[in-house]
Amino acid sequence: MQISLIMPAYNEEERIGKFLTSLLKCFPSEEIIVVCNGCTDRTPEIVKSFCKKHRNITLLVYKEKIGKGAAIVEGFKRANGEYVGFVDADGTFGCKEIKRVLKRLRYADCVIASKWKGQSFSSVEWPVTRKIFSRLWNLMVRFFLHLNFDDTQAGLKFVKKNVLKSIDFNFICRGYDFDVEFLLKIRKKGFDIEEVFTKVRHTGDTSFSFVSIPKMFVNLLRLCLRI
Repeated sequence: MQISLIMPAYNEEERIGKFLTSLLKCFPSEEIIVVCNGCTDRTPEIVKSFCKKHRNITLLVYKEKIGKGAAIVEGFKRANGEYVGFVDADGTFGCKEIKRVLKRLRYADCVIASKWKGQSFSSVEWPVTRKIFSRLWNLMVRFFLHLNFDDTQAGLKFVKKNVLKSIDFNFICRGYDFDVEFLLKIRKKGFDIEEVFTKVRHTGDTSFSFVSIPKMFVNLLRLCLRI
């Protein structure tokens, strides 16, 4: 298998079946690893039904909520592909967007999707409160970590396997702040990161909670002290 696609999932019973069906049409033989992160609904059962029919799908279940970032790391440990990435389980990014990012991986060590690159505040189709937080978070990331990307948080990123092997999996950030630490580790190793504008679909409710924000800022400062 050339591609390993990791999907952290928390209570996605209403959307994950449709998304997996779509992915299988585009990537019928590539490795798909779904990591259920403390799900309390039928998400694991739905994924199991896909596993029975498709040998390229692997299910990892964690009964306790370990965090989105930690779930991705567990997927990294199992990935066998030469190109390893992760994507949100809610279908925010579809096959077209995934292929767009993968195509650019020929020219870079790491490619990240970006809903903000080259876009104005009004042109991004996203809830206003989340857009405001996104822009504030981006300013903080640029100021403290010097990660000069328009969008560090988009849930679609790919790296080459040799890049993944070069970084350690000892992450401070285990939740939604995982992305910035992931990019920081890659940059520290001297690899190049390309940001690609990628359209997003607002699919309704999200597992993100604004309760996570204080911890995200604390972890940002902890990362800053490590630079």
